[in-house]
Amino acid sequence: MISGKPEAGLTLVEVMLALAVLAIGLTALIATASRCLSVVSQSRSYATSRNLITRVEVEKPLILEEKIEVGSESGGFGYDHPGYRWTRDIEMVGKEEDGLFSVRTRVYWSERSVELYDEVITYLYKPEEKESGTTEAR
Repeated sequence: MISGKPEAGLTLVEVMLALAVLAIGLTALIATASRCLSVVSQSRSYATSRNLITRVEVEKPLILEEKIEVGSESGGFGYDHPGYRWTRDIEMVGKEEDGLFSVRTRVYWSERSVELYDEVITYLYKPEEKESGTTEAR
């Protein structure tokens, strides 16, 4: 710089600093977008499981059965949802003559080698019928 004019352009240090800031920003952006996609996928799985729990309740209604049996049952959803399966556990709450049952319906699926599930617990009141056709509630 003999003539006294300022030199135009950027130094190597300024270019390297700008590249470092750009790399950090892009890394944060990619990580955030990846996490958003993961949350959307998980949300979709939970929404599907809620629909499938409703499907189990509609296809196998307990309220229409003459007598509710304590125990477990399970099944799958076939070709519609191959990665999902369901279980239903029925337990007596209180005394047998009270007619109160706890029904736990779960839908299972796998994400990234981890088995997840969503469940709904319902209480069903089905008192015993007397011989005269009336129900007895205690």
